[in-house]
Amino acid sequence: MKGILYAVGVGPGDPDLLTIKAVKTINMADVIACPAKGNEPGIAFQIVKQACPNVSEKEVMVMSFPMKMGDLSKAHQEVAEQITDKLKLGKNVAFLTLGDPEFYSTFFYIADIIKEQGYDIEIINGITSFSAVGATLNLPIALGREPVMITSGEYIPFDGTLIILKAGGHLKEIKNKVLDSGKTAYMVENCGMPDERVFNNTESMPDEAGYFTVVIVR
Repeated sequence: MKGILYAVGVGPGDPDLLTIKAVKTINMADVIACPAKGNEPGIAFQIVKQACPNVSEKEVMVMSFPMKMGDLSKAHQEVAEQITDKLKLGKNVAFLTLGDPEFYSTFFYIADIIKEQGYDIEIINGITSFSAVGATLNLPIALGREPVMITSGEYIPFDGTLIILKAGGHLKEIKNKVLDSGKTAYMVENCGMPDERVFNNTESMPDEAGYFTVVIVR
């Protein structure tokens, strides 16, 4: 019998935000696949370990991806082959992703390769970073019929709520454009993590921040 590959969204940082379904899937899985930080399991695994202490006793597959733009097809292929080797043995694999697997996740590049080989894949949704940021700020994402736009690191003029993910390296430009627009930006860095930082207006935002930075413009 072939194993099943599960994409498990672990939420943005707070281990209490793992869904019940995510916890059940992780506890059921034979193998935990997670992105690496150096040569060690990365942030997603550290979040899960707090909610599922027994995860350290499982077989853990640490996946390395080059932190650069460009053609990563070779890295994706290598990881897909490693996972396929486990699925062939009938082992179920839980692939951990921060936030929700549907948003800017590496998972689907790998899933497409594995799916072509006839293996089943299931998605376990996680709480998105921007949902958690809205809750942290006590800020509604949208009201009534307000439209919402989500971008990755880019400010785009928009008549509605603009959510900018991965905003840390673009903050100075984002701040200037928001100030020119007359709207207000709200920012959370490392939402749900021990080093979380919250900024409730455009002027107080720093010019630089870490990778896990979300800006909401209203």
